[in-house]
Amino acid sequence: MLSNRPKTEIRNDGRILLTLLLVFMPWCASAQEAHTVKIGFSGPLSGALVVAGKDALNGMQMAIERLNQQRVEIGGKPVRFEAVIKDDKGESQRGQVVARELSELGVKAVLGPFNSDVALTVAGIYEEAGIVALTVASNPKVTQAGNGFMFRIAASDSDIGSKIARYAERTLKLRNVAIIDNGSSYGRGLIDEFQRTARKGGMQIVFKENVQERMTDFSALLSTLNNTRAEAIFFGGYAAQGRLLLQQMRQTGMRKPLLGGDALCTLEMAGVVDDMRDDAVYCAQGGVWLTRVSDGAVFSSTYQRKFGRAPDVYAATFYDGMMLLVQAMKSANSSNPAAFAPVLAKLRYKGVAALYEFDGKHDLKESTVTILRLKADGLTPLSSF
Repeated sequence: MLSNRPKTEIRNDGRILLTLLLVFMPWCASAQEAHTVKIGFSGPLSGALVVAGKDALNGMQMAIERLNQQRVEIGGKPVRFEAVIKDDKGESQRGQVVARELSELGVKAVLGPFNSDVALTVAGIYEEAGIVALTVASNPKVTQAGNGFMFRIAASDSDIGSKIARYAERTLKLRNVAIIDNGSSYGRGLIDEFQRTARKGGMQIVFKENVQERMTDFSALLSTLNNTRAEAIFFGGYAAQGRLLLQQMRQTGMRKPLLGGDALCTLEMAGVVDDMRDDAVYCAQGGVWLTRVSDGAVFSSTYQRKFGRAPDVYAATFYDGMMLLVQAMKSANSSNPAAFAPVLAKLRYKGVAALYEFDGKHDLKESTVTILRLKADGLTPLSSF
């Protein structure tokens, strides 16, 4: 009998091994079946808009990191998400190159483009390739072409331009305003809506000047503008140029407030206002300000810990965009854009920065805009409507 014990023990060990294999085989098979879903990023990671571009990318990468930790399943199969990152420099021509590169690399969706000029140029490329694009580009024309794959996940110029005009007229009590247009699609869309609403509210546009997007010397323009009745300046352009404009306004002793869209709602402007009065800059950004909602406060503190600075204009929106895409894929049981794009169009999703639900043009149905004042220590929310 003693001679039989080793055989019995071996047989028992074999059963244990077999049991362990049976337990872990489904997990191993599941892990082997996991496939990678590539999501593209198109935004300015160099040049004048690099701060905004990197901020947006940080938000996207935070979402991907969280999703991969959650071991998301689509159609009953585990997936992992991979960012394919491209620098479009905020330039239309480069944006087209990026769009074709991302199409060839097999991405299922793109977060971006960031700029209206780029978005207007590449919309057809993504539509032809059947790739979903979630953009924050605000020019109304971006979603007016009936593109079934282009979605705007931030407020449009129709909301931003009109609401800051209402705030300027009703709260700041402005009656005479100057406009500087930097010629970008973003600036033109914003100014069109600002002018339309301003005039309805009784404001007068007493000065308007078109400038080059790369213009850096505003001295002659400001000298002329200073002799007008303008009580404030509305600038249709991006932060890098807006910062130079504001700096030169103060150097010449001009104390008029500077107004603008979401592109000016950035800490990139803050260094210019350290010795100025509190009402130096007013801007309008889509969504409710992060610190005023619980999810936003959590996102903001997490971002701060991870990157060593507060989130800027669109970090939370790009984070939400990634989560929104995955929600659509899960609901469609597919990562195929042809399958999840129609689901995305009908989806209702509560994110950190906004409630995402699209109208027939793929604009947000509900576009809250927050008016902010830029101070030396950051941005202060004043009103959301």
